[in-house]
Amino acid sequence: MSIYVPLGIALALALALAGPAAADVAISADRFTGIIVDGLADDWSTVPGTTLTLIRPLATSERIVNGATLKVAYDDANIYLLVLIQDDFDTNATDHMKRGAVAVLWQIDAAATPDMGGGLGNVDIWHWELDSGPGVPVGGPNYTGGNDPIGNFDDEWSSSVVSRFDDTQRNELFGVWSHTNLSGPGSPGTWIFEIRRTLTTGDTLRQDAQFTIGGTANMSVAYWDPDQTAAGWTESGHYTACKDPTTLDFSWIRVTLVPFVLPPGPPGPTGPTGPAGPAGPGGAQGPTGPAGATGSAGVASLAELTPSYVGLGLGVVALALSIVALWRTRRTSKP
Repeated sequence: MSIYVPLGIALALALALAGPAAADVAISADRFTGIIVDGLADDWSTVPGTTLTLIRPLATSERIVNGATLKVAYDDANIYLLVLIQDDFDTNATDHMKRGAVAVLWQIDAAATPDMGGGLGNVDIWHWELDSGPGVPVGGPNYTGGNDPIGNFDDEWSSSVVSRFDDTQRNELFGVWSHTNLSGPGSPGTWIFEIRRTLTTGDTLRQDAQFTIGGTANMSVAYWDPDQTAAGWTESGHYTACKDPTTLDFSWIRVTLVPFVLPPGPPGPTGPTGPAGPAGPGGAQGPTGPAGATGSAGVASLAELTPSYVGLGLGVVALALSIVALWRTRRTSKP
């Protein structure tokens, strides 16, 4: 348990005196597979990140501009978080206050504020003080309470600005930290804090945040710089991710677990043409068209001319027969 009275008062004053609310800052967490929590960030290359400025709530002129990059993803069982802090490497194997430290806060109660105590409601706190070296896995469900006695990656909660507590139930957190430049103390580079937790836990006391696909959770991040004092960082001297450095907007960062939608597949090949179907029945007889107009008087029709041509033909035949008969008579009468 730790005391945070100065921090809570300072942050409350900063929020009360802040100007108009800043533009919304939100993170869309997509479904990804293949993230390995090993303290290396290369498998996060296709996950979009959100970059924020870090400011000390108790000394707001002290800032790490664009110093924190946050990435969130999930799969069927877990939520994953990558916190990148732009700061030099400091290490001490026996004193974690001379190493960097980080905390991730999640709102549980609607009235909870994004400080290390929660103020008016419960907050879930993933608090990581580095008692293990880089690349070493810490946390995990082997601990029946929130405390991690080996790596000091504790699952905590609070509802007050003056105190915080280890969870009384299982610690579902798992993490590995590293730095991009481990060559020696003071080496410039980036702290890497890689975290995994189950989407839901067996918590029944409202000490853990629960995550649902399609739902939104509120988050804040704090960082302790071991260069704060000659003796290392102090509990109340941490930086906090600020949504708007101009208005000192330290309010919650919204994180939405975007449902995964399968993309449409390519069109399949065209199937063979089926056999022709039988002929359909004939249609009904159409209506009789209207009678045509009567033509004008002129040449007689074929039917009218036929009797005249027949009579003329018979006359010609009779004339021919008469001539033949006359010719025969004359020929017979010759001596």
